[in-house]
Amino acid sequence: MKPDKILFIDTETGGIDPSIDSLLSIGLVVWKESRIIGEKEILVNDGVLHVTDQALAINGIDLEEHKKAAVSPGQAIQAFDEFLAQYFEAGEKVTLGGHNINFDVNFLKTFLTKNNYSFQQRFSHRHVDTASVLFYLYLTGKLKQKIVSSQDAFDFFGITVTGRHTALGDAVATATLFTKLVSILYRDGKTRTASKDTMPELF
Repeated sequence: MKPDKILFIDTETGGIDPSIDSLLSIGLVVWKESRIIGEKEILVNDGVLHVTDQALAINGIDLEEHKKAAVSPGQAIQAFDEFLAQYFEAGEKVTLGGHNINFDVNFLKTFLTKNNYSFQQRFSHRHVDTASVLFYLYLTGKLKQKIVSSQDAFDFFGITVTGRHTALGDAVATATLFTKLVSILYRDGKTRTASKDTMPELF
């Protein structure tokens, strides 16, 4: 297995629209060779805290408690960069991973761009999505059950989530799920190697 690193992310947000709703927290988990080698959670107070009741009902965030622990966007980005510097070289394009990752990427990208941080310079345009990997495994018969949601996937593989619907808890669980999925593909690859022309695109 190649020693590529993936930064698994999860976000808790004030709603579903990154152009309006606030990014409240970011969970960061560095995955390498089927192990989690680093993790961090950053709570953000953008000074606006535009949220919906529906979002808060799901993530269970108490805004008053959040304000006490959260940091400003500038401080959040500094902590974010310092964490990345521990595991990725300067100029190295970071590959992001997650479950239905477009949601989290859109919020992260919008937040960083609003605060003059170049998303394109730091992150690869390629993402690893465990939802897509699950669908591939189902289509190829390696999984008999079609699994869509992250909770169904965690239940199916017996993954206990510490802090469900917290950014860090969900990011850790998703990275753990990816390790399970890689093990299925790795075992299959040892018995049957596909050629470059026949290998389906997973991510």
